[in-house]
Amino acid sequence: MEPNDGDDDDEEDFGFSRNYFLAKELRGSGKKSARKLSEIDLIDQQELRAAASNIPTKHEKEIMTLLTSYKSLYPKWKLLPQSLLPIWKLS
Repeated sequence: MEPNDGDDDDEEDFGFSRNYFLAKELRGSGKKSARKLSEIDLIDQQELRAAASNIPTKHEKEIMTLLTSYKSLYPKWKLLPQSLLPIWKLS
């Protein structure tokens, strides 16, 4: 057995594995995903809006309470940066 025989086998294995992955890339998954996207049924926008309007709102009372609280605190938020200005100058 010649010492070069092992090197030839390694090169052949490497060539095979490289060709295998190149063939996989050339076949590509782009065609599959494009085919799948084209198979998706499009929904009419009005139908979608009608379906979305029928989704029940969770925690509606809590949301309204938060919004009311935010609106009542907004005037204080506007004054907050001005009142913190001296503190920022100290740091």
